[in-house]
This record gives sequence, C-alpha cells and structure tokens, in this order.
Amino acid sequence: MMKGIGVKMLKRFYPKRTAESTYVIDYKKLYQEGYRGIIFDIDNTLVRHDEDATDRAIELFKHIKEIGFKSCLISNNDEERVKRFNKDIKTNYIFDAHKPSRKNYIKATKIMGTTIDTTIFIGDQLFTDIYGANRTGMMSYLVKPISPKEEIQIVFKRRLEKIVLYFYHRDMNKRRSNIVLIGFMGCGKSSVGKALAKQLGYNFIDTDMMIEKKVGSSISQIFETKGEEYFRDMESRILKGILSTINGAVISTGGGLPMRSKNREALKRIGKVVYLKGSKELLVQRLSKDTTRPLLKGEDISKRVDVLLKERSHIYEELAHRIINIDGKSISEIVDEITKR
Repeated sequence: MMKGIGVKMLKRFYPKRTAESTYVIDYKKLYQEGYRGIIFDIDNTLVRHDEDATDRAIELFKHIKEIGFKSCLISNNDEERVKRFNKDIKTNYIFDAHKPSRKNYIKATKIMGTTIDTTIFIGDQLFTDIYGANRTGMMSYLVKPISPKEEIQIVFKRRLEKIVLYFYHRDMNKRRSNIVLIGFMGCGKSSVGKALAKQLGYNFIDTDMMIEKKVGSSISQIFETKGEEYFRDMESRILKGILSTINGAVISTGGGLPMRSKNREALKRIGKVVYLKGSKELLVQRLSKDTTRPLLKGEDISKRVDVLLKERSHIYEELAHRIINIDGKSISEIVDEITKR
C-alpha cells in the first residue's frame, strides 16, 4: 500500500461528502446550511449513460427549485447530448466542460448568481467531477454511479477510484478519533477541552491560540488592527491545516468559527463535534466581567449575547454529533458526560 507522499497526493481526490444516490440527498438541509446553487454531472449521476431525463430527474429539479436552489448541468459531453437531456429539465447547462478544469465550475456559479462557498457539486467520478470541484474550492458530493455499464475508459478509472476510496474511508475512520468542541463564547470550551484531552491522553488544540501564535497578536488586537473578516479567514486556514495533519486531539474552536459553511464541512470531517450548550443566563454571568471579547466591547452584554445566540444556536445544534447541557455542571462532570459513550 502507498505511504507518505503517495497518500497525500490521493487526498486531492477525496470528496467532502458521499451519498448512495443523487436522489437520497437531503436538499432542504443543504439549503438550511446556506447553500444556494447546485451543479450536477449528468451521466450516471442523474440518469444512466446517454439516457434522456427520467421522471425522477424531472421531479428532482422541480423539488430543488421549489426549495430555492439555482442549478446548472456541467458535462464533458457534446451539446447534443446535454441539450437532449435538458429538454424537459429546463435548467442552465455547460457542455464540453473539460472537467476537471476549474474554468466551467466558476462559470456555472456566475450563471447561477451564486458563489463558490454557497455552491455544491454532485457527481459520480472522482478524477473529473470531484477533483474539479475540489480544485475550485467547492463543496463536493460523490454519489454512487447509477449503472455499472460504462464506457471502457471509465471502467479503467473506476479501478483506480477504488484505491483512492480505500484510503479515503480509512482516513475518515481515523479522523473520527478527534473530538471538536463548539459553542458560544464563555461556555468553557478551553477549560473542558484541556481536562478532556488529559483524561483521554489526547493532544489539546485551541484554534484561537493557534491564530494568536501565528499572527503574533491577541484576538482582541487582531480584531482592532486587521478586522473581523481577516480573523475569520485565519480560522478557515487553521482548520484546513488541522484537517490534513491532526489525529487523536481535542480541538477547541472559536464561537464564530462554525458560521462559515466551509468551516462546518471541515469540522465534520475533522472529528466528532460536541456542542457545549449553556443558557443565556449562565453565559451572560460568565462574560459580564470579561473584557477580552472583541464582539462584546462597548455593548450591552445581555442584549448582545441574546442577538448572537439567536444567530448561532441553530447552527451549533445542526452541526453537533452530541449536545451537552453545561448549566449546573462542573468541568469533570461535563468531561465524564462526553466520554461515557
């Protein structure tokens, strides 16, 4: 089996998510996560090779349109093939797309009026569909091919795909050993994280501390001198590094880090996500004397916490594999609850 650089090279082909079929994906949930555009491959993703649009495909596009999605077809086939499929679908399309070139993935977002961060690509081939989406920085969804009957050149690629997918599933299983703590500021992610890491014999990682070390300034100073957007970009870069290098760790995250959809995707891939949920009253009590939080400076803390909790709570809950209510519990009790199953 491959080691070192060989496996690292294969990771460029890893999908962000997988599904048994295009038709079992929960599109309403994707919309709730903030996605607004979907790019589809055609052959063996939506229909059998060279097949016209089926009733199921037509209903799918009606369904996603009703939800609010824009859509676009991208195919390496010629215009006749794509136009024939699209006759009853009636969506945007790009033919002769030269996947995995980034050019037409980007063009599709412009056609739909979406951004790379709010667009999903769904396809059945790693080396064209998924690799192209990954190169573009887009969320990629690998689905199983509808039919085993394929052109000879694709049959050969499928054999190579099996090698990549072996390492993909192996790495995904390894990453589940990480524990990621999310939650509102003041919920105790750092304190709980350190105690949890000590109990499990894991490394402890704090994303805010990593950013401070990398920039050479405190979080408060970064907000004042470089702005919140710069800080959020740094969070995304730090996550990318963790995703490719860290296993067997407890990772404490900043309260606003999960707000970006691409960060949520990274957190899910990094490990088991645990939400430390505190009541507004508890959080206000803890934060009332804390002068280091840039998002609370010059604000009525109670009102500001209320506003931010309304923006963030549902995202924390949707992202988490487990939710731990922290009110009235000591650090050791919270750690015990996380580790008991």
